[in-house]
Amino acid sequence: GYAAADLVVCRAGATTLAELTRLGKPAVLVPYPHAAANHQELNAKAMVEAGAAVMVKDAALAEELLPAVRRLLHDPAELSAMASRSLALGRPEAGRVLAEKITALAR
Repeated sequence: GYAAADLVVCRAGATTLAELTRLGKPAVLVPYPHAAANHQELNAKAMVEAGAAVMVKDAALAEELLPAVRRLLHDPAELSAMASRSLALGRPEAGRVLAEKITALAR
């Protein structure tokens, strides 16, 4: 899991981002370039705009990933701020709320 990580480098699928925000983890997101409707890049942009992540596009991975990781790991204040922003985006109650709505619709 991500619990012990100071920084996570990962793709930007919805489930992955839900896990990151539930745990309040800052991330370097590398959207999968062949995802349907470019949804991973859109997911990553939302996290970047919230200040919870940085994005490195797949095509720039070799040049940009290591510098991005180094910059963040050498800036504990920024990592901490990103972690707080990530946690603020999380919706830990989402599963319960969704189950309640589905149950209500089934009645």
